[in-house]
Amino acid sequence: MAKSNAVADLFIGLPGWAWPFVALCLFIPVATLGGAIPVGLGLGGAIGVASMAKNADRSMRVRVVLSIGVTVLTWVGLGATMWFLHRPR
Repeated sequence: MAKSNAVADLFIGLPGWAWPFVALCLFIPVATLGGAIPVGLGLGGAIGVASMAKNADRSMRVRVVLSIGVTVLTWVGLGATMWFLHRPR
């Protein structure tokens, strides 16, 4: 019997409107040419968006707004990380 992968299962059945937000989060490691921090930010953001998008307890409008928020916070986190790592000393 095949073992279930919780992360992969999170993306199965994801609403179509959520995929652009997931893609924007997963683009972070591509835009930064990889690294542990960008990969962690990108995957964390994508998982957060998928979790928000599939939460049937909230209205569609709330899920979209939360997905936008997670995506924006992910990119802000990348900007803050880049600033911190490249700030003048």
